[in-house]
Amino acid sequence: MCICFFDDSPHENDARGGRQNMFKTGMQDAPCKDPLACCCGGLPCFLPFTNCYMRHKALEGNMDAYVCCQGYYDRCCFKAGGIGDQGNPCCLALEGCCCISCSLSATRMYVMDKYDLQSDPCDRRIIRFNNCIQCLACICHIAAIIDPTFQDLATILDLIADLVFYTTAGCMNAQVNYELTLRDRKSVV
Repeated sequence: MCICFFDDSPHENDARGGRQNMFKTGMQDAPCKDPLACCCGGLPCFLPFTNCYMRHKALEGNMDAYVCCQGYYDRCCFKAGGIGDQGNPCCLALEGCCCISCSLSATRMYVMDKYDLQSDPCDRRIIRFNNCIQCLACICHIAAIIDPTFQDLATILDLIADLVFYTTAGCMNAQVNYELTLRDRKSVV
């Protein structure tokens, strides 16, 4: 219910916000459409493996096209593809394990760019709610450094933030897998 308070419009700088095509299913319906991908993508012990599998699937098995986070998180001091990561399955495994949220988001953005998709309004609400809870937990941890009475609240918010993140990750993985599976079936037929 809390997600209803979050804006569902695209961010003003979102290059994917004005696209005509939508995912075949929104993140809110994805768990019912692809429950296995949702469960595997939402459990902490399976999420790194699911991230690697989804990227490999999105790249259609072409590991030569792989670069760290598909280049979506390049900054002035870091450029994907220039550090020995291009086509390297070990780097994909490290990314899937060490940069869980970036890996997940990069795969989703890659699929959105590849098929000219935009997010569903409810997807944007879910992602914004997740981000808000993560920030709130971080703020409480900083407050607990200053005033130890915030420690219990920070611990509780950490647990809630983890639950929200893994639920969002499961929905996002299910959405991406469902999209790729349907497109793969159509290309075979």
